[in-house]
Amino acid sequence: MEDRRRKSRNVILSAFLILIFIWTIKLRFPQSTILSMYSQHAESIATSVPSPQPSAAGDGQSTPNLKTLSNSTISTKAAVIVETRFRTNLVPLILHFSGVLGPSWPILIYTSAESIGQFSSSAALGRYLRSGAIQIRLLPQTVLFTNSDSVNEFMTEKWLWEDLAPAEHILIFQSDSMLCANAARSVDDYFAYDLVGAPIAKKLGTGYNGGLSLRKRTTILNILERWDWKTTQKDGDRFEDQWYFNRMTTIQKEEEKEGIQPEEEGAINLPSMEVARTFSVETIDYPHPLGVHQVHRWLKEQMLSLDEWCPEYKLCSKGYIKDTHEGR
Repeated sequence: MEDRRRKSRNVILSAFLILIFIWTIKLRFPQSTILSMYSQHAESIATSVPSPQPSAAGDGQSTPNLKTLSNSTISTKAAVIVETRFRTNLVPLILHFSGVLGPSWPILIYTSAESIGQFSSSAALGRYLRSGAIQIRLLPQTVLFTNSDSVNEFMTEKWLWEDLAPAEHILIFQSDSMLCANAARSVDDYFAYDLVGAPIAKKLGTGYNGGLSLRKRTTILNILERWDWKTTQKDGDRFEDQWYFNRMTTIQKEEEKEGIQPEEEGAINLPSMEVARTFSVETIDYPHPLGVHQVHRWLKEQMLSLDEWCPEYKLCSKGYIKDTHEGR
């Protein structure tokens, strides 16, 4: 009997202490509840560390919290693809780029909020997202690539180039481009240049194509400080890559007058056509390039040799953003 009374007293005392604790919390935080405080704490944890979530395939794998990976840090270099339209070739293409570039190259996918779910459904891509080797970043809601003009305008605004800080060497690639794993060269071999891409045939313009191109971020920002894309276009400036190339040649001529050589630190250094075609081919052929761009469109006669040298070109998208004018 005495044991029962003692147990009853302990239960009552425990309940009384719990009631006092709840009322103390209620008085200190009149607008909060235990549940809301817990939810806020859980949310703060979720936004500070990656939290695994069930994959769409239901295979026991987990995909990362993409929000937590959108602002991961990068160092001196980064590979970037900007794509608002999800295509089935994107995930294998991006994974191939990551494999060829190696672990020292983070890959940043800039896309729309609507496309994030499609990227997150890949278990293979999810492993790279969790490690930070591949990151997804959201584009401004106003960005929509409907034609070449919209791409040109976006690439000549500061937003992207400022968001890529502190990386200096930026490899821009598109869904219709590819790096060839058989190549003896690497992207790092071209770090001396401010801009390098597939050389453009003279009848189509000047400079190097930007669809697969390596650029120095600080040089791009310096140009955007001096010139405005919308008000300074001249003949030969139809596309953003040609506009950047022509501005760089203008700076290079100014430096030549001052006796500054391209090889000097901080000076504009552009590759010759012979060097550029070893980096990438599009309208001008080269037997063993590091990369290719729009080969389905321009180099149909080279497909047989590409089957042996760069069979990965088959992952390239055949669809591309059409120009609003004729001639490219």
